[in-house]
Amino acid sequence: MKKILVPTDFSGHAQNALSFAIGIANRFGSTITLFHTYKVRSTAGMLVSLDRYMKEDADGDLTSTLEKATAQLMNGATIEGVVIKADAVDAIANKADKQGYDLIVMGTQGATGMAEVFIGSTTNGVIRQSKTPVLAIPEGCEFKAFRSVVLAMDSKEIQSDQILKTLVDLVKGYEASLSVYHKVEGPEDQGIDAALSYWLEGIEHANHFDFSDENVNDSLTSFLEEYGGDLLCMIRHKRGFLASLFHQSVTRKEAFTSKVPLLILQDQ
Repeated sequence: MKKILVPTDFSGHAQNALSFAIGIANRFGSTITLFHTYKVRSTAGMLVSLDRYMKEDADGDLTSTLEKATAQLMNGATIEGVVIKADAVDAIANKADKQGYDLIVMGTQGATGMAEVFIGSTTNGVIRQSKTPVLAIPEGCEFKAFRSVVLAMDSKEIQSDQILKTLVDLVKGYEASLSVYHKVEGPEDQGIDAALSYWLEGIEHANHFDFSDENVNDSLTSFLEEYGGDLLCMIRHKRGFLASLFHQSVTRKEAFTSKVPLLILQDQ
């Protein structure tokens, strides 16, 4: 976990996400990049002055945030800051993927917890566009060491151990317990990929199969509460478990409402 990218608009939920990034960086001795993008939307005659003011404001906010964050770092962790004029989703995804970041940490906001992860938003856009794992932090969720991790699996095969690397690093780094959850979707359900134990590199874990009639959102939320999960992990395939949650959220205006951090791994 060498490089962590933290997109920020300097809001409260973005600052909360930064606290998680700091906690993780302190554990692994990582470098954090605090990344702010801005975009000028105005008439041509005002662009130059607005651009200058927006850049100056962002630079001021960045300096202040970096000073506070630096005082919280330990174990060789470092932090740097970048401000650019660009579209947020494109800039975040490109920077993370092209510059070898191990993790993107982003805040979400709103009473519905994870709603904006699954409905059109910057977080949603980054998840869809980037190949880098994303850790989405619900508003109001305070950082604590991850002790109980839940990996929600569908029946899709896992293509390589690299897909699970971030999860493995966090579980090992925090010496956390790992529970694997699978919602059985009828008699033709293929269960959990048999290669999972191999890809988890010998990490002790327990498999749990849910045969209930509850919808997957309610069932998974109940499982997290029952097992005290403080980090939920999903693998985003082009089609599959997580993709179905995205689809449900858009069409039914419902969203997964977990209040714990959500780690999304990419299998593209």
